[in-house]
Amino acid sequence: MNTRLSKLYAAVCTLLLTAGLFTVFFFAWTVGLDDMIECIGGVVASLAIAPLFHELGHITFAKAGNMQIVYAKFFCFKLVEKNGKLRYGFASPFAHDQTQVVPKTGGNMLSRAKKYTIGGLVFSGVLLLIITAGAVVCACVGAPSFELLGSLPYIAYLFLLNAVPAYYASGKTDAAVYIGLKKGYAQEKNMLAAMEIQGRLYAGESFGEIDEELYTSAPQLCEDEPLYAVMLDLKYRYYLEKERFDDAADALNRLVKNQAYLSAEETEKIAAELVYMHAINGDIESAEKSANYCKDFLSGDSAQAKRALAAVSAAVGKTEEAEILINQAHVALQNERIKGVAKGEEILLSRIMAV
Repeated sequence: MNTRLSKLYAAVCTLLLTAGLFTVFFFAWTVGLDDMIECIGGVVASLAIAPLFHELGHITFAKAGNMQIVYAKFFCFKLVEKNGKLRYGFASPFAHDQTQVVPKTGGNMLSRAKKYTIGGLVFSGVLLLIITAGAVVCACVGAPSFELLGSLPYIAYLFLLNAVPAYYASGKTDAAVYIGLKKGYAQEKNMLAAMEIQGRLYAGESFGEIDEELYTSAPQLCEDEPLYAVMLDLKYRYYLEKERFDDAADALNRLVKNQAYLSAEETEKIAAELVYMHAINGDIESAEKSANYCKDFLSGDSAQAKRALAAVSAAVGKTEEAEILINQAHVALQNERIKGVAKGEEILLSRIMAV
């Protein structure tokens, strides 16, 4: 479904939601004030329950596919993975609901990705069936439940919105991603490549130990596609570990040119890599200029930041300072949950004093 049809479909769904709410409210109002209050309660509850079930579907199927949940957001709540544990918190209800996962192993990624993608629709559909059945049964026995009736419009709306292969401002629907996986579209091929690499990294392979074909075989994407930057970053780290510095520099420079589509945090990380690359090439002036764009990141305790600073110190002859920073990076890597990433960083750190 193209963008124009997607907008039309979303508008139709919104009209149906409005009509459904109006009908339920009118019916409840004609019965009595208490029923109207119950109806409002059902509507409010559905705003939290519908996205919760949708994301629980993704989480459940992801877990079944041996994937680690790193982030989940539904309604005004979120789960964020920190140090191997999911932390509960609050989020803006206006932000897009989503679940982010990292495969713990490689292999059979197409099947695993399909199940993870369709999980949200499965749980949303089951919820819709349960609420609809409950409302029908209550009505048949002469005791209509306005809590159930009030919750139905939004639950149905969220399910229908995601049940077709549409493209919204927030991105592709689950159905669109599933079809893309099934038919082998460019975006989904890149998604599978990135997930396979991430799975192997999680299992302990470093970037350089993973087959180069996984980094290069996926079709080229447009610069505004999120996976464009993801694949470029993975390629950069592969080339860097392989000491193919010209290829690494090319990938990094393309990431720099793509910063208009990146978050501030991602841009700072790229700037830190520029600091590192300039330092190992002996260009201290350029390294210092790049450092001005990521001061906050370099002041942090991440291994990436310590590596960049250690490379600069080593390049200017401050051996003792470089060794301290390298040791601090080793300490930071003890908290890295992805073994392959830690292994790759250890390789880069071991080269700094050898230059």
